[in-house]
Amino acid sequence: MHTKQEILEKLTGIQSSRKSYYSELVYLIEEMKKKNKQLAVINQLTQIQINATWQQTTSYIAAQLSQILVFEHFALTIVKGGMLSSYLAKWNDADWQCHTLTQTVSVEAPVLTGQVHLTLAEVLPEHHATSVPLRSQLNQTFGFLTLLRQSKQLVDRDEAELIQLVASHVGVVVENSLLFQDVNEKIKIEAQLIQSAKMAAIGEMAAGIAHELNSPLTAILGNSQLLMRERTDAPEAPLMKDIYQCGVRCKKIIQNLLTFSRQEEYLFSTTSIDEVVEDVLGLIGYQLSVSGLTITREMYEPPLLFHGSRHQIEQIVINLLLNARDAVAGREAPQIVIRSFLVQEENSSYVGLSVYDNGTGICEEQLSQIFQPFFSTKERTKGTGLGLSVSLGIAEAHGGKLFAESVEGEYSKFTMLLPLLADEEDNDGEKADFDRG
Repeated sequence: MHTKQEILEKLTGIQSSRKSYYSELVYLIEEMKKKNKQLAVINQLTQIQINATWQQTTSYIAAQLSQILVFEHFALTIVKGGMLSSYLAKWNDADWQCHTLTQTVSVEAPVLTGQVHLTLAEVLPEHHATSVPLRSQLNQTFGFLTLLRQSKQLVDRDEAELIQLVASHVGVVVENSLLFQDVNEKIKIEAQLIQSAKMAAIGEMAAGIAHELNSPLTAILGNSQLLMRERTDAPEAPLMKDIYQCGVRCKKIIQNLLTFSRQEEYLFSTTSIDEVVEDVLGLIGYQLSVSGLTITREMYEPPLLFHGSRHQIEQIVINLLLNARDAVAGREAPQIVIRSFLVQEENSSYVGLSVYDNGTGICEEQLSQIFQPFFSTKERTKGTGLGLSVSLGIAEAHGGKLFAESVEGEYSKFTMLLPLLADEEDNDGEKADFDRG
């Protein structure tokens, strides 16, 4: 008859006591639970939404990996278009907060890991990074997963295999997200090009209408002038004067519209920035007033002169004012402030013009992209994404600058700087202190 020890050995293959047998069994069960947890997390990682932002994706991956790996911070890095973008997730006692770090790269994949670690070390100098590459189906590196720990420790074989397994699954999802963004971007560009063509057609139509209105308007102005001369003392003389003044205003609007719609090279001349604003308000003032917003003007004395194309600068001001109008739509007590000022910067003097609005503002991530062609924060049907990029090009062609500052949900302020006419600077006596408007 077999002893109890012999039976245990036959059943388990373990030559041990009952105590060691149960210890081994508990260890095996814990290992199985650990493997099951890892598989569950990997399954969750394959369910990342391809239309999620990189910040959302990074926070989600960090939350899942923290269940099976030990680390303080996590980073997802994407290499695309010569740019290395690292999305760093930090735990703040409640959830994972994501920050974006970017830099230009022009090296091969083996060196990229070092650049990723250097970028992260600038933010977290006391942490040690462990990275694993994300590779495409063509075995090309397009990103990295990075674990950041306060203590430097060697990665054992099991953990290395787990990280590689995670990277292979996450890599598929991230690659799909990149493809989705590329396709989505092409669709947006096509839609924006169609919208741009529509806007160009509308501009041509508006120019045609303006030409047609010129003839009857000339007759109205001429006849009203004749009647004013013949009936100077008549009771209806004030009415004739009103007709004439309204006709002159209409003619000015039509002239501005025709000039704005022309695409030829504009002649440069000496112009006052406040006169430009006055002309623009004459052109689109009614559109702004019916929106129910308050427009405040702060003009600089004496008038600030610059040498440039009056009508191209008008185009910038029109874009800024229409954008401000859209930003304050639906806001309580909407307000736009137009301010002209003098700026001294790096031994140069500039004519400054700022357009402030208390609208929805622009988030920090989008603020760096608003001057890119075809980028728009508006709905697809309400913007082409070309206004600010064209405006920036015009400002730079004049030797000037165009920049923005904004706080999401509070305000936006766009500032244009143009070189001050030399004579104006001399006549003004002493130069003003630096002012950003």
